[in-house]
Amino acid sequence: MSSGRGRGRYLCPIDGFVVTLGQTGVQLDRPMRLIFRPGEFGRWKHVTEPGEVDAERLERVAGRVLGTGCVVSDCYDPDLNLDRPTDWKWQAGLVLVDAEEPGDPGTWLVNERLIYRQCAACASRIPDLPEHHVPDEWTPRRAWVTKGRGQYRRSQAPVDQGLHPAGSLACPECDPRAAADRR
Repeated sequence: MSSGRGRGRYLCPIDGFVVTLGQTGVQLDRPMRLIFRPGEFGRWKHVTEPGEVDAERLERVAGRVLGTGCVVSDCYDPDLNLDRPTDWKWQAGLVLVDAEEPGDPGTWLVNERLIYRQCAACASRIPDLPEHHVPDEWTPRRAWVTKGRGQYRRSQAPVDQGLHPAGSLACPECDPRAAADRR
C-alpha cells in the first residue's frame, strides 16, 4: 500500500498512536492476540508481570483478536523476531502471537484508515476522531497560527474567532476544553 498525504494512516489499537502503513506500521496477515511474555528485562532482572504501560496496552485490546488487515505499530511486528538474535526470545515484553482459536471474524479488531479533516477555526489538518469534536458551540483558545514550513516561509495568520457550531472539529491547540487541562 502507498503512504502519503492522508493515505495509509491508522490508529494503532494497541498503543493508540497514529502509524503510517509501510513506515511506522505493519499490516497483519493472520489473526493474532497480544500477550505479555515474561523474561529478562535489562541485564539481570527477571520480569513476570507487565509494567504499568504494558498493562494499559493489554487492557486496550482486552484479549481481543487482532484480525487480518489490522495495522499496528511496527514495534509489534510478529515477523520482527525472525531478524533478531536467538537470545531475544527470552526478553520480557508485549508480543503478538497467532490466535489459536480466533473465533468469529466479525468480532475481530480491524482498524479503519484515518480520515484527516480541517479544524473549523485554524484549518490545520487533524484526524477526524470523536475526541476532536467539541460537543457545544465554541470559540478557539488561540488567536494566531503559524503557517508554512522553513525558516523564511513561515507567517502568522489569524484564527477565526467566531462562534463555531456544536460537533465541529477542533485541533488540540484551538480546542477550548484543553485549556482546563493545561497547568
